[in-house]
Amino acid sequence: MLRTSLKKEPVLKITNPQWYLTEAFCWFIGLVLLAFLNPTAPHVFSLCPFSWVFENGCPGCGLGHAIAFLYRGQWHASWEAHPLAVPALLLLAGRQYRLIKNYFNLRAFNNQHTN
Repeated sequence: MLRTSLKKEPVLKITNPQWYLTEAFCWFIGLVLLAFLNPTAPHVFSLCPFSWVFENGCPGCGLGHAIAFLYRGQWHASWEAHPLAVPALLLLAGRQYRLIKNYFNLRAFNNQHTN
């Protein structure tokens, strides 16, 4: 016989809404820093551990340069640096939108149920 629980799970997990804004702000700052990156500068240092170990780097190598080229409107150079720059930029912009939307929804939910 199949047993089902009568206990209802919460629809919305109540968390600190401030974390949503913090993450959105970090993504925003990262994208702004990529806008100021000089993509034609020589590759001196990388935070990617794969580029320290492997000569050709990892599959994500060039993504930052490609996004920086996108900010400058250099579509062909962006494609040459990394073909997934446009989807990555759209994905990060969508993530920021969802985080900010969740922040306001959660804040409204908390305000409604605390009064």
